[in-house]
Amino acid sequence: MIKDLNIGGGGSNPSNFTQLGKLTFFIAFDSKHGYELWVTDGTESGTEMVKDINPGMADGCRYNNSVSSKLSTIVPLGKNVYFFANDVEHGFELWCSDGTENGTHMVKDIMSGQISASIEPTLVRAGNYLYFAANDGALGNELWRSNGTDTGTLLVKDLNPGYKSSNPQCFFVDSNMAYFAASDGSAGYGLWKTDGSDLGTVYIKNVLPTPTAFDSVPYIKYKGQIYFNGYDLDNGAELWKTDGTTSGTIIIKDINTDKEGSTPCLFTLFKDEIIFVAKTSKCGYELWQTDGTVTGTSMLKDIYPGKQGSNPQSLTVLNDKLYFIANDSIHGPNLWVTDLSDTGTHLLLNDSNPVPLTFNQASQNLFLSRNRLYFNASTGTSGFELWTTDGTSAGTRMLRDLCPGMCSSNPVNFYSSDTTILFSASDDEHGRELWKSVADSTLLQEINEPGRRDVRIDPLRKELMVLSRTGNDIAYIKVFDLGGHELLTQDIKKPIPISIDSFEGGIYYIRAYDKFDRMIAFTRFVKEW
Repeated sequence: MIKDLNIGGGGSNPSNFTQLGKLTFFIAFDSKHGYELWVTDGTESGTEMVKDINPGMADGCRYNNSVSSKLSTIVPLGKNVYFFANDVEHGFELWCSDGTENGTHMVKDIMSGQISASIEPTLVRAGNYLYFAANDGALGNELWRSNGTDTGTLLVKDLNPGYKSSNPQCFFVDSNMAYFAASDGSAGYGLWKTDGSDLGTVYIKNVLPTPTAFDSVPYIKYKGQIYFNGYDLDNGAELWKTDGTTSGTIIIKDINTDKEGSTPCLFTLFKDEIIFVAKTSKCGYELWQTDGTVTGTSMLKDIYPGKQGSNPQSLTVLNDKLYFIANDSIHGPNLWVTDLSDTGTHLLLNDSNPVPLTFNQASQNLFLSRNRLYFNASTGTSGFELWTTDGTSAGTRMLRDLCPGMCSSNPVNFYSSDTTILFSASDDEHGRELWKSVADSTLLQEINEPGRRDVRIDPLRKELMVLSRTGNDIAYIKVFDLGGHELLTQDIKKPIPISIDSFEGGIYYIRAYDKFDRMIAFTRFVKEW
């Protein structure tokens, strides 16, 4: 654990991680300040609340109403991050921060007074602008942009003229262009695009980009066009594509002929195709693939036969395989792998594995970092804990039982910051707090030996740096466990990459020898898992 942010066991629920330089910003709760903006450099001393924007226990970075509660998104632009916050005097407005208290301030008071300019604390960045929906009190809820300054924060266009609102929402981005859904009051809700100018903000077509239970807005760029989950009255929610023009915005295939539609989501590029999840009335949610044509759009495999569906989630590409979580009715939610063939689509862990896993349906997420997948799973004899895999049964293991016994730490909200994975997890003592794990299965950590700093470990590159005070050339090294058993002998070049993937977690010795077989340097290292 990096730090107990909310001391006393209640948990701080850190989430919405965003990196800027060497700092990672996030939103977290403590009982003295509510939900506010925090920052970390991965160390305890470098993890702190940036500013108590809404003094006292009231939330600065969470919008609450009678229907829902939403945390602000955090978006980097230039030397600052931008987010929505409420300081009581101004309501929810656009703020920025450089990670310091003095460098955290409101960008512009769009709606004067205590009324909030934004009731949807969501930002997207396209090019040099941030886009969002805001209400200035005169023109309704309309499309705004910001370059991060007061004067550069302005209305892009009054899409629904007058005091009525166009309610821009469901933003997605392609390079310098932002796409979104809005209503001009006559054509109804449809797809729009903007480059940040009045003339460059145009209506495209009467199809509505739509969120799903798994994606805020499902979309992906493929072969120069944007594919998205679009809704219209004739087809329901189906797979569409757009090149930014009216004629170039078309439905790919009516996958589910029911008016509800197939609700395609979780778009992932793999082997020059889009892999996604969609539902039909006969098969439920299953895995699909498309090359952008009607004939090239088909279900990959009916994993759970019948209307129930296997509900694939967390589609993640690792090397030449696609991994996902699915339920085949026999094993429950479990880890699957596919190479896009029928026979190549199967459980990664099956009944022949001595430790079959169970996945938490509340947090079925795979997270890719440095050629490994990380996820939340249980063996049945322990709770739901942090696991990792390299794509093989042998390389699939629990990293650490954070909440020992049958209680669960339920790690979620994974985020990769340089070589460190940040996430939130619970233990019996602290509640849900901020944790980190070095994003590499073979962490090497130098342990300082007084006066013996001849052999050094580079934990980022998994390399052994050899420095000899004697001036003798080091010819080879040997690795021993604490029992004195020799585990590895390797000739060296400076620096030398060494592989310890097969080692169990623990402390090891490295001894360096010259060409006359004399030991001339040593150190220890720790493999954390």
